[in-house]
Amino acid sequence: MSFTPSRDSNTNRASSSSNTTNIDSRQNSKPDPDPDPDPDPDPDPDPDSTGIWHAFVPFGFVAAEVGVLFDFTPIAVGGLVLFGRSIAGVLVEMRFVRGPVYLLTAIGLLYALVGSGLIYVFGGSAGAFELGFRGIALAVAGGVTTALAAWRWFETETSAGPGVGS
Repeated sequence: MSFTPSRDSNTNRASSSSNTTNIDSRQNSKPDPDPDPDPDPDPDPDPDSTGIWHAFVPFGFVAAEVGVLFDFTPIAVGGLVLFGRSIAGVLVEMRFVRGPVYLLTAIGLLYALVGSGLIYVFGGSAGAFELGFRGIALAVAGGVTTALAAWRWFETETSAGPGVGS
């Protein structure tokens, strides 16, 4: 059985002594129900690159300690908030969590509980390792971090589609 291509340029058929078949016919082929089973909604152009959150982890920690060292509460609170947010950013970037909202809430509540415990035990005063002042900074940072998480949640929930909130 020998196949010879057709000389007619309008068709894509091969001639055979027994039958003629259309080579481009997809009658027997089934469409793929899911061509990409795991689509990446936000593909990273360079998989080896990382975000900026890794740089903010030590910066937030150092800022919190400098704020405690020099008794400057806003720096200590800001450093703790930055530290918590950068930890959440790293975990979201590594895809351990889908979004930072619930993780930020957990970090904020943890800060508030530990800070409240330190304030309860040490009374919020300077003393051994300034644990009372650290408790105040942790409790305030917990409140700020939880408030930022709530704001982020509210922002994502209310901007779900066109016409919402108008």
